[in-house]
Amino acid sequence: MEAIVITTSKKMTGPIFILIASLLWSFSGVGVKYIPWNPLTIIFVRGVIAAITIACIRRQWRIKFTLPTVGAALCIITTSVLFVVANQFTTAANVIVLQYTAPIYVLLISIIRSKMKPRRIDVITIALTLCGIMLFFISDLGQGALLGNILALLAGLVMSGIFIFSEMPGANTWDSILLGCGLSVLFFPALFFEPQLISAGPSPWVVAILLGVFQLGIAYCFFAKGMQSTGAVSSSIICGVEPILNPIWVFLLLGERPGMLALIGAAVVIVTICGYNVVSARQAAKACP
Repeated sequence: MEAIVITTSKKMTGPIFILIASLLWSFSGVGVKYIPWNPLTIIFVRGVIAAITIACIRRQWRIKFTLPTVGAALCIITTSVLFVVANQFTTAANVIVLQYTAPIYVLLISIIRSKMKPRRIDVITIALTLCGIMLFFISDLGQGALLGNILALLAGLVMSGIFIFSEMPGANTWDSILLGCGLSVLFFPALFFEPQLISAGPSPWVVAILLGVFQLGIAYCFFAKGMQSTGAVSSSIICGVEPILNPIWVFLLLGERPGMLALIGAAVVIVTICGYNVVSARQAAKACP
């Protein structure tokens, strides 16, 4: 399995782009919690705006339909739906923790597909990353509804499919994200069942537009660019930064203060990812002097 190598070559930009995408994605919790609309309305508005943003940046609307492209697109829209809906039934902390079981699924699926034994560093890194995430939100576990927790677990499983499909022959990440966001148009009827669409004022619309343009649209563009030179396991590990930053933005914008366990969890994840990069870089240097 590939490593996230710190070099001055083009491969260095891949992990950086994935990191930028995860930073932008981390604002989803604040935005979704702030908007008073029903989840399907949020999915529609945010997704359609994201699709328009991606098409404008890409300067192309045409999509080449292949099995990997369609598969990744279905995983993208399904993960979005499960994430937003799960937030209605359980705590945001539970949703993020359970959704980010995705690296485990990525690793297991990669092992089955490649029939190769994973490197020890891959297994240790994923284990420590998940432990850090669990520490970050452990005080909230058990307080959410069972249905919300199940939906969040499913979101993690489906999310892993995005990385897996994006590595398959014939995959086109740009087509996948455009199609995945574009499928949000299927939820257009939800607008007719949203009583606060107008009564809540313009602020929800401003937040929804910002989420669509930056938190999804531009973020997915960075993700698509980064996936061209970053593997599934590596990218899924980098994306573990999102659930660490998510509650930090909640604290800064909404005044919710993280506890000591949350700070310890953040340190574990950051140190683990940095250590993974350093060790991988040294191994690559020894293999290719």
